[in-house]
Amino acid sequence: IEDIIASGLRGKGGGGFVTGHKWKKAANAPTDDLGTRYIMVNGDEGNPASYMDRSVMEGCPHQVIEGLIIGAYAIQATEGIIYTRADYSIAVRRLNMALEQARERGLLGKNINGTDFSFDIYVHEGMEAFIGGESTALMASVEGKRPFPKAQPPHSAEKGLWGKPTLLNNAETWATVSAILKKGSGWYASMGNDNAKGTKVWALSGNIKYNGLMEFDMSTTFHEVIEDVCGGISKKKELKIIHAGGVTGGFLPPSKADTPLDYESLLGAGVLMGQASFAAYDESACVIDLAKFSVGFNEAETCGKCTPCRIGSVRGVEVIDQLGRRDVEFEPDDPERQAQKVLLEDLCETMTLGSLCGLGGMTAFPVLSALKHFSEDFD
Repeated sequence: IEDIIASGLRGKGGGGFVTGHKWKKAANAPTDDLGTRYIMVNGDEGNPASYMDRSVMEGCPHQVIEGLIIGAYAIQATEGIIYTRADYSIAVRRLNMALEQARERGLLGKNINGTDFSFDIYVHEGMEAFIGGESTALMASVEGKRPFPKAQPPHSAEKGLWGKPTLLNNAETWATVSAILKKGSGWYASMGNDNAKGTKVWALSGNIKYNGLMEFDMSTTFHEVIEDVCGGISKKKELKIIHAGGVTGGFLPPSKADTPLDYESLLGAGVLMGQASFAAYDESACVIDLAKFSVGFNEAETCGKCTPCRIGSVRGVEVIDQLGRRDVEFEPDDPERQAQKVLLEDLCETMTLGSLCGLGGMTAFPVLSALKHFSEDFD
């Protein structure tokens, strides 16, 4: 646990919590007489542009499993669960093959390597719902309930699955653990910046020459990614929009291209890392259409438990539809349009402050960042 804390590893699922501190909290949490503790992989990626966890579960399942076994030993967990989407059929098949191979070699099961430590893992196939990736909704799904989020605290490290201490990290985070322990915490801490150590895998797309999955030092900037790695904007056009974080992220103008890819720098610029998808668009893109897609996606995926998200996302789509009408000519200072923009900002504030979980709160980020940096598109 101390090695993971020293490395500066933070959760790579979007929240960016310090991984070692979560481990320590789960290890020290009071439990029942049997010492029941659960440890879990969050392999659910609902963001339509993200596939980092799927890739590592398909291509390196043993690396994910090894990290989970190390974490289980560190907190003395009694059972491990890999939660992933049922439509990740290749990942599910390969994970189950890898788990069986690990059992055959004595790396899982009773008295691992002749010690008194016993631990096993199974794969849970969840429904293809965006809300299923939220930690408390994910655990409700494993318990056989509808995937509704719960208010926190208590946090899952203290009271999670079936009321027992539960440690949850995403697949990419678990796949990093064995490399840190093999190469040392100093190796991982030597990368990144003061805000965030190490690296992060991003799913890149948009009007760029080269796209796909790429892993970057946390101190890398958008400009370096677009120009030095991705070959620049294709067809010799100009960069107009940087879309970071997918449907729960936000939009940045070219003037923000020197923003580093770490959590705090992105938040300071008014966007979220989210599930780390990143698209660069040229001047042919319309930020209103992109914002409408993001809000509309979240509208379709809301669980409906809380009013700000359930109703706010519907109203958000309606207001953006009015602002984005192309069949009516408006003056930039038209009172009706200015009132709609104020209404949209108020709606986003209500969703951010009043929603039960991050889905409702983060729905506002694409809209607010679009209004802030691309007001001319709306006008």
